[in-house]
Amino acid sequence: MITPIKVGDLVELQPTNKRNRQLRAQDGKYIWTVIKIGPTICFGNEEGIYISSVGSNHERWVQRNDITIHSYRENLEDE
Repeated sequence: MITPIKVGDLVELQPTNKRNRQLRAQDGKYIWTVIKIGPTICFGNEEGIYISSVGSNHERWVQRNDITIHSYRENLEDE
């Protein structure tokens, strides 16, 4: 089952690749906020999830399998 993720949710970055492991280990960037969900060129116009690190201004595109829900938030998409 695919976990529904929406704008505003807090997610945990998973160690699915070298860069994610580096962000978690060296920078302590575990928890991120979902900023946008949609197709992105970096994944061949497939779905991407744009996230921002809590506590810093680091932002990046990830795929759904790179993150898990940490806590749900109110939908902020329309704000």
